[in-house]
Amino acid sequence: MQQALSRVLVGRRGQRELQAFLRARLPRLEVPPSAAAWQRRAAAVRRRVLELFFRGHPPGLLELPPRVEWLETLDSGNGYCVRKLRYEGYPGMWIPALLYEPVLLAGRVPGVLNANGHHGGGKAMAYKQARCINLAKRGMLALSTEFIGMGDLRADVEHNRIAHLDLCGRAGVGVFYLAMKRGLDVLLAHDHADPERIAMTGLSGGGWQTAVLSALDPRVKVIVPVAGHSPIWQRVGCPSDIGDLEQDPVDLCTVADYDVLTAMFAPRPALLIYNHNDDCCFQTRRTRQSVYRAVRPVYELLGAADRFRLYDNLDPGTHNYDADNRRQLYRFLDEFFGLRTADGDLPWEDEVFSEQELAVDLPPDQQTLLSLARSALPVCRRTVGLPMPRERARRRLRQVLRVPAASGEAARPVGRPRASRGLRVQQSILAVDGTWSLPVTEFAPVGAAEPHLIIADGGRSVGATMAQDACARGRRVFVADLTGTGELPATWQCHMLLGAAGERPLGILVRQLLALENWIAESCGQPCHLEASGQVVCVVALAATALEPHLVRSLRTAGLMDSLHRLLDWPVSYSTAAPLFCPGLLPSFDLDTLIELAAPVPIGETGRGPLRPQRANRR
Repeated sequence: MQQALSRVLVGRRGQRELQAFLRARLPRLEVPPSAAAWQRRAAAVRRRVLELFFRGHPPGLLELPPRVEWLETLDSGNGYCVRKLRYEGYPGMWIPALLYEPVLLAGRVPGVLNANGHHGGGKAMAYKQARCINLAKRGMLALSTEFIGMGDLRADVEHNRIAHLDLCGRAGVGVFYLAMKRGLDVLLAHDHADPERIAMTGLSGGGWQTAVLSALDPRVKVIVPVAGHSPIWQRVGCPSDIGDLEQDPVDLCTVADYDVLTAMFAPRPALLIYNHNDDCCFQTRRTRQSVYRAVRPVYELLGAADRFRLYDNLDPGTHNYDADNRRQLYRFLDEFFGLRTADGDLPWEDEVFSEQELAVDLPPDQQTLLSLARSALPVCRRTVGLPMPRERARRRLRQVLRVPAASGEAARPVGRPRASRGLRVQQSILAVDGTWSLPVTEFAPVGAAEPHLIIADGGRSVGATMAQDACARGRRVFVADLTGTGELPATWQCHMLLGAAGERPLGILVRQLLALENWIAESCGQPCHLEASGQVVCVVALAATALEPHLVRSLRTAGLMDSLHRLLDWPVSYSTAAPLFCPGLLPSFDLDTLIELAAPVPIGETGRGPLRPQRANRR
């Protein structure tokens, strides 16, 4: 039995199908027929992306001015000072920042918003201090903002906790966006800031912030992202470029991918800096084609081709914002801000402050991504019954899960049936909706009639004991893999890309399970007993049963939580259970609701017994 369950049936086809499914849902930038057409599209995209980013958040957040608290000032003794501050990036979440300010200021001067990336030292990183020191010595205001999860904000080092906000119906990426947008507000509020000479730059996650904020906020006049972004369609099959959840936010590509967002820089001056041998992400050989060459026609359409450039860093060519890349920044700012400054870095090595010296205290009640999610958590329902009629609830559940429309399933046997120890063993591949190939191993004792379907987070290979028990009860046993289990691997990053493309991984898995159940019902002439083992597939099984209870004779789970609230209480990492973080699921449904909706199917959890009163089972 173990040998049969370990046999590879689908192989690499499963990965190819997943990538094909994604690519079909990730459109590429199309150059519009006219400048006017592009400007109309860019305005519509800005509006729709911001609506997406602030879905479920309190209204009016974007328009509110930030609360700012100015703290200690450090005198460098070299013609500039470093002013510590903190501003409220999102209600309750304060962002530490440093303003590098020339001592002698007169009139309006350029300002540069320096976003930090995925570096633990945060705003104290030497390469970032070097840049801000040099900008201040050139007579500019340089605001250095902390990145959520870095430096003083290390409590949020796990960025993917924005999935907990998504689950509760609030777009997690909105917290990141508001934090960077309010940094720009702070810079522009300075008495000496010239609003027509405001630039933004940053490395890695700072490059991502630069790209996103510059695309959506035209107050940024000069744009220099460094190794921070590429279109999501290019990242399919390239895991090193995928990034964290804020960089691939839910539903983004239903509105615009990063090639479109980059084109929205136009006609403002933009210098894209990528590193030739980047040892992290976004190597020039990929981004030259997917970003620069894709976007250049839009700049040409607007008569601004000379304002759009790409620099391929070779020294050192790795993931960096070192001296050569800083030189390109200074030159670009000189050109478009009308300055004449030194070519390359001015002295800075002896002026770097320590991380402790640059630390900015945070309020004792500082919010984190997780605490923000918990504050958005709906009140746990413990009343018996459904909040709406059953069929209406099922329609609503399908909408929230975005269960793909069914277009049929068909099984193809793999090899001939074999007899082993009184069992008939048949391997099959079930084609679902012309999209997914699901491996299925069937064990049929002599005279078996009642079908029994087994799924597990660990895939078919861990189902031997469950299959043996079911066979011992005289059942015809089917053991299957769903996407993300067994021989159909799908990393949490794959699930993240599915979400960015507008899909819901949980809904896809539910559709696959329903297809298996329907095929078994047609093959056997009766509904199946369903057995699920593992944190993810137990919820998949319960949701599928809630939608189509007539396909299931009984449901037995092993690993089912008592509530989706536990995803926040424990908390569960997104990377270990990505499909469960279905955006907007918890405000509408919890597991008790699904159990009630699955009536009259008997439901039991190993170690817990029946999950619904028996009187409900008889209805």
